[in-house]
Amino acid sequence: MSKTAILLITLLVLCSTARAYDFPGIAEWHILPVYRTLVRQTAALDTAAQTYCAQPTPAGREDLQTSYRAAFLAWQGAQHLRFGPVQYLSREHRFAFWPDKRGVVGRHLGRLLKAPALQHNDFDISQKSVAVQGLSALERLLFTEQPVDAAACRIVVAIGANLHEMAAGLLDDWNAGEDPYIGYFSRPGGTNPVFESASEAAGRLLNGLYTQLESIVTLKLANPLGSGIEKARGKRAEGWRSQSGLPAIAANLEACRALYRQAFAPELAGEPLDAQIEAGFSQARQTLDKIAVPLAQAVGDSAQRALVEQLQTELSQLKRLFARELTAALGLSLGFNSLDGD
Repeated sequence: MSKTAILLITLLVLCSTARAYDFPGIAEWHILPVYRTLVRQTAALDTAAQTYCAQPTPAGREDLQTSYRAAFLAWQGAQHLRFGPVQYLSREHRFAFWPDKRGVVGRHLGRLLKAPALQHNDFDISQKSVAVQGLSALERLLFTEQPVDAAACRIVVAIGANLHEMAAGLLDDWNAGEDPYIGYFSRPGGTNPVFESASEAAGRLLNGLYTQLESIVTLKLANPLGSGIEKARGKRAEGWRSQSGLPAIAANLEACRALYRQAFAPELAGEPLDAQIEAGFSQARQTLDKIAVPLAQAVGDSAQRALVEQLQTELSQLKRLFARELTAALGLSLGFNSLDGD
């Protein structure tokens, strides 16, 4: 066989196995809508905070709590996107500081409530500790039996504005200005200084999906479960004060499934692995929906705890499908695990 024929066969094989990821479509139909939702919900939270603190009423506080939950879940729906502008200026930690093993949020928030700087006209919460800038600190202020006094309201309003400003900046960094990030993401390879190849860009997406599942299994469920029912630690559940732990996981799974369908399911072209992954998402969601009480309570109830443990097992299996079968099928690497150290 001639060298020319061998070269042609090699090229045909490479072309037949090459992955044609639709990065512009992934950005347009998944990433940007996720961040637009975050902008919309943080804007509503900002408005609700200002309205309540201008004239506090019980109804206004309930509205503010509702707006908080919506913004919190919007952030949960964005957590799987772990690259790009969300990493600028430590935004991913400023939106929510969790897990908080050492009680950093409470300590810094307590100091801030007593700080003279809180009364200054130039008070800027974006210059304070990342622990008090976002949703984690705001939950502590809103979901308590204590009234939201003037000092607390000063922080509530500041956090609401800060969250909206970060969300708007995040969306703008993706899609506006002279050098939007979407340009790098949509056209990997060549002289692109951010993504040297389509595989690198796809790998970042896959890493985000895997890491989100890993976070649910090893942090969001394992932390409150503890080593046994007698050692359950319900207050280590994310969002336990606002009873948002299970809705958060539901939002995580919905977002991960949406990205999987947009980015990777088309590449499997109806292969059995696609059906396995879809079944894994469906089963996990069915189990989650059976848990009848907030996560912080469920881990201490024998019947409900069994469902939480079942959910953890099912998500561990789904996580393994991503880590082994999907990476092998697509020829991708998961790369760095950003949860190391949490």
